[in-house]
Amino acid sequence: MNARARGFSLVELMVAITLGLVLLAGVAQVFVNSKQGYRVQDSVGRLQENARYASGYLSQYIRMADLWSGIKPSQVALVGAVAYSGPGSCTNGWVVDPNSGIVGYSGDSSGTALTYPNGLPSGCIGSSTTGSYINGSDVLAIRYVDPNTYVNTATLTAAASSLSSNGKFYLRTLVGKRADLFDVTGSGLTSAVADLPGDAVDGVLNFQYQTVVFFLLNADNGQGLTPTLYMLTLQSDALTAQPLVDGIEMLKFEYGLDTNGDGRVDQYAVASSLATTDWPKVISVRASFIARGDAIDGYTDTQSYTMTGAGYVYTPPTAVAKYQRRLIVREIQLRNRVRQ
Repeated sequence: MNARARGFSLVELMVAITLGLVLLAGVAQVFVNSKQGYRVQDSVGRLQENARYASGYLSQYIRMADLWSGIKPSQVALVGAVAYSGPGSCTNGWVVDPNSGIVGYSGDSSGTALTYPNGLPSGCIGSSTTGSYINGSDVLAIRYVDPNTYVNTATLTAAASSLSSNGKFYLRTLVGKRADLFDVTGSGLTSAVADLPGDAVDGVLNFQYQTVVFFLLNADNGQGLTPTLYMLTLQSDALTAQPLVDGIEMLKFEYGLDTNGDGRVDQYAVASSLATTDWPKVISVRASFIARGDAIDGYTDTQSYTMTGAGYVYTPPTAVAKYQRRLIVREIQLRNRVRQ
């Protein structure tokens, strides 16, 4: 047989196969590492996007606090019966309260049981949502009238039932003077129109009243239990929950007080240290939150995050320590109070 036609020996073949497998393993490892790197980068991108959304929502609504169509809360009168169906202990006096444009509740992290913040009416969150309150997280309630819901007097009186679908409480304001807050489906409507006759040309405006509540839940929104920023809004005669942003793991607030009336913040305090008489002095809110990624990285987050001036420190639970995180802090001015 011709020597040039001779094939590979068994040893040569085994060596070639081994080298091929080594090269293939290297290529596979590069592929796996690249895929993991892409997943982590994609997770960081979503983390940053969620942080922007959360900042945007909080800023938008906090700036609306105490907007009463050009008058002070003390100039708002409740007219007629105010009927509200709950949930829980979220009664008329708590939900429809123009004298409390912004009120916070410090999260309770004591013990092992999940405990809603002290002072928050029982059932406000739990009865209207699916998920569990995140222990230690703060809750914030904001009240105002929505400037995008203006209706003239003719519409207000002729279509009261249709107006109630997105919140049935309205404020009728004589700009610069006083206002009546009433249930558009009740007798208060007739009383308010008689008390403040006229329309926009006479300086009389009608806007929908709103209460919103921000809080955190561990909720399943289709991807398993995930820490989520939620918001309650007043729909018809009940507070309705809606998820806003996934991956918000902890939420804390501090409140800037103007103690001498010069329009500047003199001190910051957490909700649990404020008396009822302190809340009207709040002109700024410092919101701190932890935004978490959704892809597990190859490290353990052992960092502790100091979230408030009062020294609240958040340490990620061991079970979720391999997620990437960012601490976001935003200072938000209550422009309606600063302008008064």
